[in-house]
Amino acid sequence: MKILLVNNKRIESTIRMAEKVSAYMRSVGIEALIDSSSADITSEEVDSIIVLGGDGTMIRCARQYVHKNVPVLGVNMGTVGFLSNIQADELGQYLDRFIRHDYSIEERMMLEVSLYQNETLLNRIDSLNELSIKSKSSRVITIDVKIGGRKHGIYRGDGLIIATPSGSTAYSLSCGGPVSDPVLEVFIMTPITSYFLNKRPLVIAAEKEIEVIPLDCEETLISIDGQVKIDFKDNFVIRIKKADYNLKLINMQPRYFFETMMKRLRRSDEDLC
Repeated sequence: MKILLVNNKRIESTIRMAEKVSAYMRSVGIEALIDSSSADITSEEVDSIIVLGGDGTMIRCARQYVHKNVPVLGVNMGTVGFLSNIQADELGQYLDRFIRHDYSIEERMMLEVSLYQNETLLNRIDSLNELSIKSKSSRVITIDVKIGGRKHGIYRGDGLIIATPSGSTAYSLSCGGPVSDPVLEVFIMTPITSYFLNKRPLVIAAEKEIEVIPLDCEETLISIDGQVKIDFKDNFVIRIKKADYNLKLINMQPRYFFETMMKRLRRSDEDLC
C-alpha cells in the first residue's frame, strides 16, 4: 500500500503534519510519499491520497492527481474547508479506518478546459472549481458563447465564470450564482457584472460542451481555479466539457452539505473581521 500526502509548502503546520503522518504510516508498514508542491511526483502510482491544507491545496491536488482515480481524504488546515471532511485535530482518530478503507466515497465532477489557437490545441487543464474569463482593467470585454454546439449569445461586461457544483460556493457565488448540491453533474455559468440585464446565471447539463470565443477581449485573463492564469488572445477559443474523471472524496463521517456550507461561510466571515 502506498499513500500520497499533499500539503502546502507555504504553511509550516501542514509540513509538520505531513511528516508526522508519514512517520506513522511507515511504523505500520505503509509507504508514504510527500508532495508539498516543490517536486513533480505525478507519475508515482499510489493507492490513496491525504490532503493536508485548505481548499486551495485540495484544488491543486485534484488538478494534478485526478487522473489517478484514487480516493482522496481532505483534512482541513485552512480557513473555510468546503472540500475537507475532517479537521486536523480529528485525523488521529480516523487514520486506522482510512488504512482499512472503512469510509464512503463522494464523487465530484470536474471540468476539462481545452485552449485552442487557430484550431491548434495549446493546453488542456482539469479544474475542480471554475474557469473564469475576466477583464484585467476597467475595460468591458465581449465574448461569444456556444452551448452544445449551438449559438447561445453574446456576453458583455467584466467577464464570465463557468463553475462546477463544487465551485458554486466560490467565485461564482460572490458574483450572484446559485449554490448547487456538489454531487450534481452540471455547469453553472455566471456573468460577472453583465452589461446586458437579460444575461442571468444558468445551470447547464454536463453532457453539453461550452465554447467561448473572444470578440473584444483586450487585456483579458483566463483563470482556472484561481491558480492557473493565461492571457486571452483574439485568436483563442476555449472549450469546456465534463472531465473524464471525477474527484473521489473520502467521507469518514456524514455531513449535511448545506448545513456545513452555512457554518463555514459564517466562520470565514468572522475570521476576516
